[in-house]
Amino acid sequence: MKLTKRYLSLGIMVLAILALDRWVKWWALDTLTPLGNPGHEPIPGILRLVYVENRGVAFGFLQNNSLLLGIMALGVIAFMLIRSRTWFGEAGLLGQISVAAIIAGGLGNVIDRFIYGFVVDMIHLIPLPIFQVFNIADMAISFGAVGLFITLWREDAAKRRSEQTA
Repeated sequence: MKLTKRYLSLGIMVLAILALDRWVKWWALDTLTPLGNPGHEPIPGILRLVYVENRGVAFGFLQNNSLLLGIMALGVIAFMLIRSRTWFGEAGLLGQISVAAIIAGGLGNVIDRFIYGFVVDMIHLIPLPIFQVFNIADMAISFGAVGLFITLWREDAAKRRSEQTA
């Protein structure tokens, strides 16, 4: 019963993040102009919203390999779901949100790859040229990975401390 509640809360978090990602991408497809045009600058000089078709992964790697990238992402999502039984059961709120964010972000980008053949990106941080244009799903994956790293690091440190005192 306890595990069922955990998976229900995981499902709700995944659906909430995925719904936000899908809505923002729908809005971007309907509203934004391609990169190179001025786009919308809600925070002038800092944040620009533009439409970009990302046919690869970060920094332009693996261009035009949407099927391969989609299959790889599904593999990561499957791994996260399998491991979530352990991680989600032991991890605190940060770990739970992190797992949900990674799964939701992966699903958001996989849906794009299989529907459009590319990922819809729209967020451009102007003062940080190292960052490419990205989307909500990318943010979810990134924050989820950092959160999961912190969670697992804390658990490992606590385990080592308990072994030293035993």
